[in-house]
Amino acid sequence: MKQILKIRFLSFFVSIFFLSSCITNRNLEYINTDNVKVESTTYDYIIQKEDLLSVQISSTTKSEYDFFNLQETSNPQLMNQNPYLYGFLVKSDGIITLPMIGSLKAEGLSLSEIENEIAQISSTYFKDPIVKVNILNFKVSVLGEVNTPGEYSIIRSNQNILHLIGKSNDLTEFANRKRIKVIRRDGVESRVIYLDLTDPRLLNNKDIYLHSQDIVYVEPLKKKFYSVKNLSSAVSVGISSITLYFLLNNK
Repeated sequence: MKQILKIRFLSFFVSIFFLSSCITNRNLEYINTDNVKVESTTYDYIIQKEDLLSVQISSTTKSEYDFFNLQETSNPQLMNQNPYLYGFLVKSDGIITLPMIGSLKAEGLSLSEIENEIAQISSTYFKDPIVKVNILNFKVSVLGEVNTPGEYSIIRSNQNILHLIGKSNDLTEFANRKRIKVIRRDGVESRVIYLDLTDPRLLNNKDIYLHSQDIVYVEPLKKKFYSVKNLSSAVSVGISSITLYFLLNNK
């Protein structure tokens, strides 16, 4: 009887230790660029319908000719409090309407393209205008196996999926880094994109860059439901098992 108990407890301890090792370092790695040449890529955000744009123009023109009230609208604190009071909405037809400049087709243009177009038109009113356009309602959501899921505001329009993971305090140890699902608005429809964070070619993939209203879902590893949370838990259970075994064995 004691021999049977001994075998059972030892088997249990080995099983616990094995399960605790299911999540390996390989499962926790990100892009492996060892011996791989990665080319640098640039990205310029493409404006979509329902984007809320801030338009700032600076020039040497006197403030009384400032039709945009730049001193007021360039205050980021005011914009953050209520961006819809200071931003210009890209309407359902893709048009944006600006004071003095009029209506422009914004949808489908990059930020740099619309900046150049506004600068060209506003040169009628301003001397050597410098135009800066930003997205005020650039928000994305991240769900699943991240440490801090939720909705995040994106300040810079060229941020990518890795920046979002950083904002959400990294992936959990149970995240499937080879299958990150991105639900992205594409006109009136949505499309689903899958990204592999371990693939070095990801850095050359433009789908890695965030779009306004993206929903990112990090799937769990299939091993999650068969794993011990961490090694310390496994060791604690194992020690308790061994202690119980010796107590029974000495009787």
